[in-house]
Amino acid sequence: MRGALAGKRVLVTAGGTREPLDAVRYIGNRSSGRMGVALAAEARRRGAVVTLIASNLAVPPPEDVEVVEAPTAADVESEASARSDADVVLMAAAVSDYRPAETEAAKRPKDEQTWEIALEPTTDVLKHIGEHRVNGQVLVGFAAETGDDGLDRARKKLATKMVDFIVYNDVSSADVGFDAEENEVVIVSAESERRVNKAPKDEIAAAILDEVENRL
Repeated sequence: MRGALAGKRVLVTAGGTREPLDAVRYIGNRSSGRMGVALAAEARRRGAVVTLIASNLAVPPPEDVEVVEAPTAADVESEASARSDADVVLMAAAVSDYRPAETEAAKRPKDEQTWEIALEPTTDVLKHIGEHRVNGQVLVGFAAETGDDGLDRARKKLATKMVDFIVYNDVSSADVGFDAEENEVVIVSAESERRVNKAPKDEIAAAILDEVENRL
């Protein structure tokens, strides 16, 4: 399939970061990377040159794309920033907002004492790319939210992250979103909102990339 994405450089982040507590334990999330992998596969099918920044994927990456491993938020920041001049950037990974302020080099022994952990904020990679985006670039953020005001929070991210649109999904339901084979999203832009009903993630990816091609 050839279209507006043919020959374009597309950067996709996928998966969930893991922030080490010690040599064994980490703080993470349930993201499998399925949505990001579906986006990378669909972009490649449309003729794009795709780089996938992979954070602890639970599914195999698609063929014929460059795969860059980025297990932590700091790794995503470094690898995405180095490639932030891509024609299209799709930030689908669930990047941790916080990491342990201190990490123990060895495994902490189990004892009966309370383990108090101080967390510090990570860099907002999407916002950083938005602040330094190149002319003509299409930048897409993702908002995995819960609760009745989740969509409102996603709308606010349009301005704060300086993106073309935000893909919102409610991850409070077990059958869509994190670690599920299907998704249900709202594609939010300054001009409109498009709801994409529950479907396999490859179909959701196609709907998202249709919107991307409309902006190229």
